[in-house]
Amino acid sequence: MASRPFRSLFGTLAALALTAALPAAAQQPGVGYDPQARGFRSTSYQLDTLTSPYLHHASDFTARPDLVGKSPNPYHLELGDPAVRGAFESRYGAFTAGSRFKRWIGPGNEVKFLVREALQWYFTTYPERLGGDTRGHNGEPTEVEITDVQAFGDREIWERYFTEVLPGFSPERRVTICDPSKPAGDGQETDPFWGLQYYFHNRAQAPLAVSPPLPPGLACQGQ
Repeated sequence: MASRPFRSLFGTLAALALTAALPAAAQQPGVGYDPQARGFRSTSYQLDTLTSPYLHHASDFTARPDLVGKSPNPYHLELGDPAVRGAFESRYGAFTAGSRFKRWIGPGNEVKFLVREALQWYFTTYPERLGGDTRGHNGEPTEVEITDVQAFGDREIWERYFTEVLPGFSPERRVTICDPSKPAGDGQETDPFWGLQYYFHNRAQAPLAVSPPLPPGLACQGQ
């Protein structure tokens, strides 16, 4: 018969082996972004044309298009599924899931990748500012989280990411350009798409007074 110390050691090793064989606890999808906790209540969007008045919708935060339907998927919302479509419009507003032209008050779908990047950056840099409990999340923003930023127009999310990370959106991260139509040296202007200040250093020099004038592309050659 095995001695008591041996039996104890065997039991400990068996328990450790069983623990190692168990799968790691599954992480929740997303970054823990919670627009309601950040003070948002209503979405805003335009339908049909860019000149249409904004419509406003008091969001039903219990509606979760990522958790309903035949095949719930946090990274793909199947709007052809009536349950998903209904939850989407309860959360974001009438006709937001249909074929009619729609524009959110926040960034449009053509630049939603930047919203995704911003949420990922917040998750690692400012998790306490996302509103929800970020523990146990995988750090990959879900479609609902991204759409929330767009539909509620949570400007802080993308503006802070732009000014602290992206080139050109702060004096510390000026971009170098060559544009003879702008004054040489350091300058700034309002980005027409984002409405944020864009900072640059222009390498272009005043064109030489020769006839015929030199092509604009020669303004930065040799610099």
